[in-house]
Amino acid sequence: MPARLPSWPEAEQRSSGNNWALKKYNPYPGVHENAPASKGYTGGFGTDLMLKDLGLSQENATAVKASTPLGGMARAIYAAHSIAGHGGEDFSSVIKMLQKKGNSK
Repeated sequence: MPARLPSWPEAEQRSSGNNWALKKYNPYPGVHENAPASKGYTGGFGTDLMLKDLGLSQENATAVKASTPLGGMARAIYAAHSIAGHGGEDFSSVIKMLQKKGNSK
């Protein structure tokens, strides 16, 4: 009898990619029953709060002349998600926008 292959979350959690987000705050619904993703992205840390914090980090980086291109990209992604009406949802809901962008090719 062939061995059962692990599910994607199981494989991630057993690999070097294991981290807190995968264990407790996975952005995919149904992986963790208590994560905001499994509750319609309600509760948790809001997208608008993440956008605010990313803006503060970019302001501080500019003040000390630090280059943070990925920080700028993250801020742009969260800004687009907020403008699309998801500002009150948990920040992990951005996965929905990223999935749509990935499927539109």
